[in-house]
Parts: sequence; C-alpha cells; structure tokens
Amino acid sequence: MILSIRVFMIFLLLMVHSFAIFVIASSLAGERFRWRRYLLFNLVYLVIEWLQIGLSLLVPGLAQFGDDPLWMKVMDAFLIIVLVCVIFSRMYHVAIDKAFAIASLGHFLTYTIIDFLTEAAYFYSPVFDGGYLFVVTTLFVPYILTLAVIGGIAYALRKTEFSKYFSYLFQGRVRTAVTLVICFALIFMKIILDFIFSGATVDFAYGLLCFSLIIIVLFCIQFGAMYAASADKVRAQEETIAQQQAHMELLEELQGEIRAFRHDFTNLISGMALSAQEGDLDAIQEFMQRTSGYFDEKLGNEIKQMEGLTNIEAYPLRSLLSTKLGVMRQKRIHVALEIMNPVTRVKMPTEDLLRCQGILLDNAIEAAAKEEGKIRIVLLQDHGELYIAIANNYDEQPDLGALGKGNYTTKGKGHGTGLSSYRRIVSRCSDCMMRTYLKDGFFVQELRIPVC
Repeated sequence: MILSIRVFMIFLLLMVHSFAIFVIASSLAGERFRWRRYLLFNLVYLVIEWLQIGLSLLVPGLAQFGDDPLWMKVMDAFLIIVLVCVIFSRMYHVAIDKAFAIASLGHFLTYTIIDFLTEAAYFYSPVFDGGYLFVVTTLFVPYILTLAVIGGIAYALRKTEFSKYFSYLFQGRVRTAVTLVICFALIFMKIILDFIFSGATVDFAYGLLCFSLIIIVLFCIQFGAMYAASADKVRAQEETIAQQQAHMELLEELQGEIRAFRHDFTNLISGMALSAQEGDLDAIQEFMQRTSGYFDEKLGNEIKQMEGLTNIEAYPLRSLLSTKLGVMRQKRIHVALEIMNPVTRVKMPTEDLLRCQGILLDNAIEAAAKEEGKIRIVLLQDHGELYIAIANNYDEQPDLGALGKGNYTTKGKGHGTGLSSYRRIVSRCSDCMMRTYLKDGFFVQELRIPVC
C-alpha cells in the first residue's frame, strides 16, 4: 500500500481516538464540548502518538498497531490520562482527583469499544487480493461505528445527568480514594481481558462480554454516585432541621428578652411619670438617654440581625447564619450583620454556597480574638452578583503568604483543611472570585458570586 495512504489512515484513526476520548471526558465532567480546547488536546495527543510510532519503528520488534508489549500499552494509557487530567484541571477547572477519574473512565470506555469493533471487523472481513476493501472494512467501518457508540454513550450520560451525581463520589477522602482505586483498575481492565482471553474468538459471545462489562461499570458507578448523593441529601436535611431548631431557639430567646424589657420598661415609665409631675426636665432627658442605651444593649442588635436575616430568601442559608449567630452569642463575640438587599438565588449550587459560608464563619469564630472578639458579616446582592465579606479581629496575625499553601492554620495540628476545601469549591464555580486581606486589625475574606 502507498506510504502516503498509510500515513493518512494512521492520522485519521488517531483523530477518531482523540475525539472519542474528549467527547466522553466532557460528558463525564458535565462540561460543554469546546472545539478550541479539543484542538489543543488533539495536537498534543497526536504528538504523543507519533512519537510512540517513531519509537516502534526505531526499536526492532515493536509495532504500533500490532501486538504491543505490556509496558508500551501501559505507557500509552498513562500518557493519555495525564494529558486529559491537565486539560480538564487547567482549562475546565475540574479538581485533579475528579479529572483523573474522568480520564481513566473515558480511556476505558473508548479503548474497550475501539478494540472490540476493530478485532471483530478484522475477524469477519474477507481477504481480497487488493487490500483496499479489507482496510476499509477492518479500520474505517469499526471507527465509524465507534463514533456512533461513543455519541450514544455521551448522549445517555448527559440525559441522565451523570456528572451531577458523579461529583458526589469525590466529597470526602474515603469516597475519593475508593473511586480513584476503581478508576485506576479500569485502566488495566482491557489489558487483563486480553491476557485472560488471548485465544478467544471474536464472536457474538465475546462482544456481549465486552459491552456487558461497559454497562456494568457505568451502572455500578451511577448507582454508587446516586447512593452517595442520597446520603448527602439526608445529611443536609438533618443539618437543616438542626439549623431550624437553632433558629427557633434564637426566636424564643429574643421573645424572652422582649418580655423582660417590657417589664423593665414599665418600671422605667413609672419613674419618668413621677419626674414629669415634678417638672424635672433634666431627669426626663437623662431617662430618655438611659432608656435608649438600655434598648440598644438589650434588643437593638438582635432585632437588627433578625431584620437582616429576613432579607435572605434562601432558607438554608438563613438557617445557617442563624445557627452561627447563636454560636457567636454563646462565645460572647460581638457581631455586626449587614444584609442590605434581598439575597436571591446565585449560580453556585446551594450545597457549595452553604459549605463556603460555613467554612468562612467557622474560621472567623475560631480565629476571633479571645477577649472582645468581633466579627463583621456583610451580604450585598447588587449589579448581578452576591458580595459576601466576613471579617474578624485576631490575637495572632495570619500569614497571608502562607494561606495559599494547603493545610495552613494558626489553630494547631488537625486544622487547616477548611480553606483548602473553600478554594477548591470556589474554583469550580465559573466567574466566582475570592479575595483575602488584612485591614484595620481585621482579617477579611471576600467572595463574589454571579446571580442567576
């Protein structure tokens, strides 16, 4: 066969490989297929594959499309997986652990389908004196079928919202570790099957085994992801109930203080009535000033906080703030809460918003000064974004340069994972911005989230 035709065939088949892997990876990640990013991925992919082809030509006994040695198959798999990880973690801002799982699963699906269809076409295709028809039936036909099967799988993944549930498998160290181990094992699944069934005939039973394996893997991962999602939802509901109970306790406490103030205010009014009868204007003015200060001390701040909370339309977020305000009251931390406009829905998922807000509030509570601790909370929704700022005073000044490093903390051993999780969550939200700085003796964390 003419060399130029062979080169063209290899180039075309590699294009199918890269396109199939990128389509599956995009569907697993729940991201849109973007041609610019695919072309970059495809360019690097072609360089890697052509280098391996050149290596197979230089080293005697190696053939890129023949029976490759085990080390060469493993090297090829890892290079492609690393490439997918880099593209999706850098350009799509997917967490590296999730990107590795996406790359491994995408590699498993793509190469299992391609290998089976190619072997089946090679086994069933007739051989002619002219090899062109044989090439068409053994290479072009199975690769066209591969694109059709990959397209069907990608469509099914998007319709079932696979990526939404898939993310739940990476919430927690245990889940992440188990998921990564399973995905790592899938890299070698096809190699193991080829070794076990090395002399197997590529017939209907073998094809049924391959596609059954794909269906079982996807079903098990989907079932595990849905189970993890349901467990997280149950836990979130339990936390919401606990927050609602704390909110009710805060209201009952405020009601009790109002009753006490009413009783004290009645006595104060009686004293003012006596001063009024005697015409003592100085005593009346002093009484008014004392009463105003007494009201602000007892109820003014609590009522202002309750008015601010009513501006939050998202009840889970309102409950979370109520719970944290109760904790601050118990720790005798002075709180200034400002919620100027109604807070509606934002682009960040509610679960992620609650986790970010909870992490920032918990850090502020723990880092506030032991004596005369102060925390300022601002929620301002305007100009198409929600602005959140949480500031606290401190005893020990934080090292802003070290905050970008993982597990940095001023609280001692066992702490410091909250900010890492916070940065990872924010990085997943497109157009979200965070900022950290020191100002006037306060440690300030800002977060800007686009509004739906």
